[in-house]
Amino acid sequence: MYGVINFSVIDTTPGAQSAFGPPPGWEGNYVELMRERWKKDPGVRQHVFIVGRMLYRDEEVEFIGPFATEAKAIIESAYQQ
Repeated sequence: MYGVINFSVIDTTPGAQSAFGPPPGWEGNYVELMRERWKKDPGVRQHVFIVGRMLYRDEEVEFIGPFATEAKAIIESAYQQ
């Protein structure tokens, strides 16, 4: 569904081909969107944990797009649990 994944760039731009990109034209609560994706899409859970491990290892990860701050917080929270 997401094509080739670059785990070092998390793009939260609506329409981005990423587990973190909302659908084009989407408006709503980003955290709620990600909770729904977490429940329904194992690829999202895998993506979150891989990036969480990268952050834990101090590897370079760039968060871009309008929900970059929220995406980073989601990853950090999920990886610590």
